[in-house]
Amino acid sequence: MKKIPLWDTNQESTCAYCQYAKVLTECDQVICQKRKNLYTVAHSCRKFKFDILKKEVCRAKVPDFDQFSSEQFKL
Repeated sequence: MKKIPLWDTNQESTCAYCQYAKVLTECDQVICQKRKNLYTVAHSCRKFKFDILKKEVCRAKVPDFDQFSSEQFKL
């Protein structure tokens, strides 16, 4: 099975994935607990610490087994 990395090193570190940021539901802003200020979701700073629970991960697609017959799986 292919291993999927949770954080791509080429991906930008934004406040949307930061451990210290709390996203406001009304607008496209976050409250930073470290800097005690409002920032946009796309903002980034040196205090960034990745929070794995904030990343939206899609499940891998289930392979289509209809193309195989049951006789192909018999030993």
